[in-house]
Amino acid sequence: MSSTADELAQRLLPVVMADPGKARALADAALRDARRGGDHAAQAVALRTLGLAARARHDAADAARHLRASIAVARRHRLTQYEAEARMSHALILDDLGRPTAALREIDRAMADLQGQRRARATMQRALILRRLGFDREAMELYRGALRAFRQSGDAVWEARTLTNRGVLHGFRGNLRLAEADLRAAQALYNRLGMATAAAQVEHNLGFVAAQAGDVPTALARYDRAHDRLWNTGVDAVSLLDRADLLLSVRLLPEADTAIRAAIAACTDGHLDSVLGQAHLMLARLALAAGASRAEESKAAAAAARKVFTRQKRGVWIARARVAELAAVVAAGRAHRGTLRDLTTAGRALVAAGWPHPGWEALLDAAQLAVDLGARDTAAELLTEAAAAAKLGPAPLRVRWSHVRARLALARGATAEAARAATAGLRIADEYRASLGATELRVRGSVEAAALAGLRLRLALDHGGPREALTWAQRCRSAALSLPPTHPSSDPVVARHLSELRRITGELAAAPAGPQRAGRLLRRQRSLEAEIRRRSWRVPGSGPTARTDVPFADLVAALDGRVLLELLAIDGVLHALVVSPRPGAGVSASGAASGGARVAPRVTHRVVGPIAPVATELEHLRIALRRQILGQGGASAGRVARGVEALDRLLLDPVADLIGDTGAMVLVPTGALHAMPWAMLPRLRGRSTTVAPSAAIWWRVATQPPAAGPTVLVGAPSAAQAADEVEQIAADERAAGRPAPEVLAGERARVAPALAALDGAAIGHVASHGEFRVDNPLFSFLMLADGPLTVYDLSVLRRPPALLVLSGCDTGLAAVHPGDELMGLVSALLNMGTATVVASTGPVDDGATRRLMRDLYAHLGAGHRPAAALAMAQATARALPPALRASTDSFVCFGAG
Repeated sequence: MSSTADELAQRLLPVVMADPGKARALADAALRDARRGGDHAAQAVALRTLGLAARARHDAADAARHLRASIAVARRHRLTQYEAEARMSHALILDDLGRPTAALREIDRAMADLQGQRRARATMQRALILRRLGFDREAMELYRGALRAFRQSGDAVWEARTLTNRGVLHGFRGNLRLAEADLRAAQALYNRLGMATAAAQVEHNLGFVAAQAGDVPTALARYDRAHDRLWNTGVDAVSLLDRADLLLSVRLLPEADTAIRAAIAACTDGHLDSVLGQAHLMLARLALAAGASRAEESKAAAAAARKVFTRQKRGVWIARARVAELAAVVAAGRAHRGTLRDLTTAGRALVAAGWPHPGWEALLDAAQLAVDLGARDTAAELLTEAAAAAKLGPAPLRVRWSHVRARLALARGATAEAARAATAGLRIADEYRASLGATELRVRGSVEAAALAGLRLRLALDHGGPREALTWAQRCRSAALSLPPTHPSSDPVVARHLSELRRITGELAAAPAGPQRAGRLLRRQRSLEAEIRRRSWRVPGSGPTARTDVPFADLVAALDGRVLLELLAIDGVLHALVVSPRPGAGVSASGAASGGARVAPRVTHRVVGPIAPVATELEHLRIALRRQILGQGGASAGRVARGVEALDRLLLDPVADLIGDTGAMVLVPTGALHAMPWAMLPRLRGRSTTVAPSAAIWWRVATQPPAAGPTVLVGAPSAAQAADEVEQIAADERAAGRPAPEVLAGERARVAPALAALDGAAIGHVASHGEFRVDNPLFSFLMLADGPLTVYDLSVLRRPPALLVLSGCDTGLAAVHPGDELMGLVSALLNMGTATVVASTGPVDDGATRRLMRDLYAHLGAGHRPAAALAMAQATARALPPALRASTDSFVCFGAG
């Protein structure tokens, strides 16, 4: 009977690693046959297979039930070897259930009754349990011994399993080259053996290694490939937490939160108590990343995790949870010398245990706290202990090390050293950002770099002078927009999803749907948007790029007499850097210094004042404008007038003598000021003004060679007068003897034809309903005849129009992230190569907009630049009633101007 059972084991057990569902079906059939035939050994094997198949489906409770039954059958009939093998498997389940001490007892009991090859397998299982308990060195020795045994006997399945487990251990310990080698070798063995499920699990582990290295696109691609192949094995809490950790590293916080919550649910459903503590620890990190306001929530989650780890006697994880608790204390502003001591102890323990990355992070936490507490010698000592992070850590950790070093140098008064450290950190941040292809990742992952950039800017202002500050402002602001664009819509899957999104939008808009149908459509819409984002995240970056700052002489030459006003927010205070002729020279409408010869420009620094009152006034103004334009309040006009006067006084009074009253301007705002309707400010009324994300980006688009090509006018039926608007502009152009534009109006204004026509045009014009998506700015859209034209759709353009006019509501809005990183229609177009965009920062009236646009094209036809043409058109609109005038003043010229 035992030989039959051994044959059954050789037939069933490998299937678990290839197809757990098939293994369960085969084991069920084998169990029925064994019971009918009275084959107790075969019963034990079939029950063990059922237990392992349940574990592969992440159901520890079901796995434990089957394995206990296997042990009982084997013990009752004195089948010692089968009982020991079932105990060997049961030991892993006990560990999954959060009972590692019992797991060790069980594996030791199994090993006592196993010999040769079977004992080598139990040795590998024991190493896995020890690794989870934090006994890494002992686990590594056991893996080595087991590998020798499997290679000598030709046991390829268990060789692959051992390589997988050792590769993961190398990954946790930061030995990424060795981890990759082990996992690649394991995957090759599994593929040769036809074990698809096991090979897919290794693919996920390779994603984990890429994540440890800071290679986000590769990690996400590997995670997604593994997920697509493992869909039939159920929800894996460990995989979800790995993904959450990666999403957290690039500050995709809502997505990380979703993954963590799903992992907790999977732990609960599968009784996976061994993973539950890690899930709570991830929750603690997420809450801390969300801001100091959630510090107490973070501390509570970390404490819950530590309690679980303490019960399970998992020393390394206890230290990690303690670090998270202490980080929450620091964030809450309640840290003291005792906190510093405890952080240091935990960090050193992690490094000593062979977990360098979390250990270095803890030591940097401690070093930063030491700087804050004035313990500069202690901070220096801790930085030295974590010095390996500056060479061996992933890029975000290296940036952080440089930041703490710069803060320490500044605290010691060593400004030159602080500047060198900050410069080195920003260089690493630039390289890391360039490794990311998706705009969303480039923008969201800049928090640490933005803080470091703020420090470098302060150093430049305080010690280097205004010109150096201008150089660093160019390098540090909107850095993501300085990178080459990516084209997610060139992915056929993304293109199909975008097409389906348009169909769903059309169905939702066409006729009222019942609540059930509408709910299904909305759920599908959210699912498609999520998939488009996920696929875009996997796009690799461009790699290292050249420096983004522009030599001052080149910038001045491009300005050609324009005034540059750059606004910076540093520590809650608004600063202005102004490039203009020397005070007293005056500026003419053409930009030349009045009174004869042109005066050499210089950079002047002014403190504008606290930013809080400016942000408050702007918020109130935008609310009043919306109510006024939409006709929702009779008192709005007065509030608008007062808000405009207040903002003009707060923002422009301090620099009035530098910017003059006339002449062209380039304006680089910051934070909420990116949504300012600048034409409303009294000092800027009728003045040619263009707004840019940074001086460097302005220079790049302003020095592009003139583009040749047709004018394309798109008028969508989503806006009442859009078709009339483009038809009238076309008629005006023909009447003036200029080349006739290509017109796509009404039902002809569809996404694919519009994109095809706009690609290579010199001037593009889209009149439509526009919507800025606060929840997801890259799905902000212009509504065409067949559905939304999103930022993702625009990425298909290989040669976008040099000038693009977006004649609709809210088309110029953007989400602003740390470092003045922007996401929206305008920023995407500037990144893709459009030189100038005319767009609105609020709602607009269709009739007033139509008149404004006709005047705009008349001035463009007369040879004026877009910024000047817009200013002239807005000056003409001053004769309109206040609500209509507010609508026309909402338009802003972005880019080259």
